[in-house]
Amino acid sequence: MEDGDSKEVEDILRLNVGGCMYSARRKSLCRFKESMLASMFSGRFPLKMDDSGACLIDRDGNLFKYLLDYLHGDVQIPEDEETRIALQEEADYFGIPYPYSLADHLANEMETYCLRSSTELKKALMGFCDSYGLTCIKPTVWVLHYLSTSGASCESIIIGVFATKADGMAAIEKQLEGRIRSKNIYKREAGNNVQYIWSYYSVAELKKMMDAFEAWEGKGVSYWRVPQELIECWTLEERPVKGSLQNMSPVQKRYV
Repeated sequence: MEDGDSKEVEDILRLNVGGCMYSARRKSLCRFKESMLASMFSGRFPLKMDDSGACLIDRDGNLFKYLLDYLHGDVQIPEDEETRIALQEEADYFGIPYPYSLADHLANEMETYCLRSSTELKKALMGFCDSYGLTCIKPTVWVLHYLSTSGASCESIIIGVFATKADGMAAIEKQLEGRIRSKNIYKREAGNNVQYIWSYYSVAELKKMMDAFEAWEGKGVSYWRVPQELIECWTLEERPVKGSLQNMSPVQKRYV
């Protein structure tokens, strides 16, 4: 046998993982340099062997197949959530960034590509979306605040959360009824956000009474130095959706 063939045979390892027998290339097992598998098969540490000479790994053999396929470039996402959770625990144990979902896999691959090619992630993502005719947007909702100075407190309350700006504007029109085009209604905008103020004061008078009236950035209703007379305010504010949505699988962020 030639030296090249001998070296190739040595690089193909037989594995006994929880009684399940596999074979894998050393290069694939060491794909993720910081992982436990890379340390095990780096040649720096002695390996445990079974009676047949296979490398012995005392873990779940059925779950390990998913990890082994992933190391060889094949991603299989289990449909059963209980299996996905168990698989994540195995992946964490071995230090392998196995994706929890297809979206997680695409994110990992995109980040890996950007790190290796020194490409800006945002630029790569925009290119990906353009190639499929997609539009990149961040999920948002529209929050409608209401503030009235007629009571003892001037604290604003949220009277509605809407999926689109059009729905929020329809809610404002319903709240104001016929007053939306009244001369006593002042409308101002900042970015995508909009605010309607109802009072008997002119705009010039409002500017004198309200702190930072000109500097409103569209975030909330601000805290004003409010007169005793009645002022009502409706603010429609765009906010990003934060955290996990209901029924959304948790995604654990991993970096390669």
